[in-house]
Amino acid sequence: MKKFMLAAAMAALSYVGANAQEYSLRFSTSQVNPNEPIVKAMKTFSERVEKRSDGRIAITVMTGDQLGAQKKVNEMVMSGASLLSATDYGQLGQFVPDMSILAGPYVYPSLQATDRLFASDLYKELSSKLEAQGIKIIMPNGLFGYRHIISNKPVRTPADLSGVTIRVPSSPIMMATFGGYGARPTELPWGDVYNALQTGVVDAAEGPFGSIAGAKLNETRKVISKTGHQIMFTAWVASTQFFNGLPEDLQKILLEEGQTIAKELTQMTLETDDAYAKQLTDSGVEIVTDVDIPAFVEASRVAYDKVPNITPGIYDRVQKAMAQ
Repeated sequence: MKKFMLAAAMAALSYVGANAQEYSLRFSTSQVNPNEPIVKAMKTFSERVEKRSDGRIAITVMTGDQLGAQKKVNEMVMSGASLLSATDYGQLGQFVPDMSILAGPYVYPSLQATDRLFASDLYKELSSKLEAQGIKIIMPNGLFGYRHIISNKPVRTPADLSGVTIRVPSSPIMMATFGGYGARPTELPWGDVYNALQTGVVDAAEGPFGSIAGAKLNETRKVISKTGHQIMFTAWVASTQFFNGLPEDLQKILLEEGQTIAKELTQMTLETDDAYAKQLTDSGVEIVTDVDIPAFVEASRVAYDKVPNITPGIYDRVQKAMAQ
């Protein structure tokens, strides 16, 4: 009888082991430098998820747009691919236009205010609309950085950008923003920016200190103007179809680890920002700080009216959510 019970128990364990499904995900980012906070955070997140899930979820981090430009990867996610994408709200605005506001110029009065926004009913409403489009947000608000302009001349006012061809992300709000400054915004994948600057396809680019240093854009341009025109948050997304097909315990692991790493990434980004600025200065880059921020804020207002299909009043709703 004991032998029978032991055999039955072993058979049951074998059955469970054979039917415990494993899930493999590739995790895509445009960034290349392994020392950038976002890449470190992606790897830490992947390791924690694999450990907590006892190996049932295996995540491979793919840097440098190996799976394609961010727009393409997001479309693959939406179609149900087993991918994670480190993206941003400007890019997600292509699927839910109102999401563009969260990547808008000078939209956030402070980092503390953003905590209220991402915990608000408005954010839940917007993320639900995105989920209905096929994209599930796993990690909502890891700070990617304050974005500045790199060029061969100081940019102290919007007028200094008149006629300047500048690379911007594939984002309706950024196209509208720099168009409002009088520039000629050009969408390019991040991996193409170095060559575009080197060959003169674009005159300037914009991004956080860490990304500028990581992509070595300082080898092509020697002036960074500290406009801080955008506080960018990265959002990590998966396919709604894929996520809903996971067992509940694995869904919980992904979301909980997403919330944890968001805070850690924000802290890492803040801690390394000054170090990257010093690294760039040491390489011969001039960092211009006497920028007329009020002039940029004023010139940015028109962008919110030019994003296609945006809901009237959404900007005011965002501001109200942060003021609560």
